[in-house]
Order: sequence, then structure tokens, then C-alpha cells
Amino acid sequence: MNRRGLTNALLYQARLMLALAEQSSLTAERQACESSFEVLVYRAWMAALCEAAEPYGLTLAPEKPLNELLSIWQGDRPDAWEFKAVQAGLGQPGHWMQQLQRAQTHWSSGLVPEGVKKADPNRITLVSDDNQEPTNHYPRFLNELQQWVDDVRAQSDHS
Repeated sequence: MNRRGLTNALLYQARLMLALAEQSSLTAERQACESSFEVLVYRAWMAALCEAAEPYGLTLAPEKPLNELLSIWQGDRPDAWEFKAVQAGLGQPGHWMQQLQRAQTHWSSGLVPEGVKKADPNRITLVSDDNQEPTNHYPRFLNELQQWVDDVRAQSDHS
């Protein structure tokens, strides 16, 4: 499967998981779908980064950690606007890229990031979202990632 196909497939699978989570009336099933969504949307982002690197002659592996992908970009093409956009997003509090990276770090390390607190023993919520559902940002992640992918594709001639 080519890079664009992988990105599209992962975005589609993430959409399916989000739709299943929203339709589920069982708490455990919803949580499983949401966890799957987080993994799929992060993998879609990594695939999109690798897709964006191809026109620069970089062959990146989407299964590599984000810091490794960005290190390669920085070493070979620090002038690439896609690289600069990711760096800016990761440095901006509340940006979807930073939140997605934080969620992935949480899942891979098992540690709770600084921005979360325990509301009760069965639920973890974001500190800034005390009165909101803790996963209501998922549709925003997906929409902003899709917009970023569309922007990269529109500005790059690698179809």
C-alpha cells in the first residue's frame, strides 16, 4: 500500500471507531472504541507525516516514534513547511498535535500526563474540561488532522 493509501485507510478506520463509540450504549464498548480511535488517529498522523516527507526525498517509517521522524526531517529538510507546521503545533498549548502526542505518550508509557487529574476512581478528566465529557475533543482531532492532510496534499504535488 502506498503512503497516501495508508493515510486514507487509517483515517477511515479512525472515523469508524469514532462512529462506533458515539453509537455505543455500553460503557466498556464505548471506551474500547475510543481507545482504538486514539491509536488509529495517531497512526494516521504518523502516516500523513511520512506521506508529506516523500516529495522531499525522505523515506520515513510510520511505525517510528514522532521524535525520530522529526529528527530525520530536521537533519535533512529543516526548511520544509510541513516540518515547521508540526514543530509549531507541538509547541502550542492546546493544539491538536500536542494533545495527540500527549495522549500517545500516556498510552505508551502508562503515566498520567501533567494535564490530567483524577475526578473519581473510575474516570480521568482533563483539568480544563471539568464540566465537559473528557473525550469530546475526538471529532476535533479527526477534523483537524483531515484538514492538515488535505492542506499538505493541496500544497504538494505528490498525487
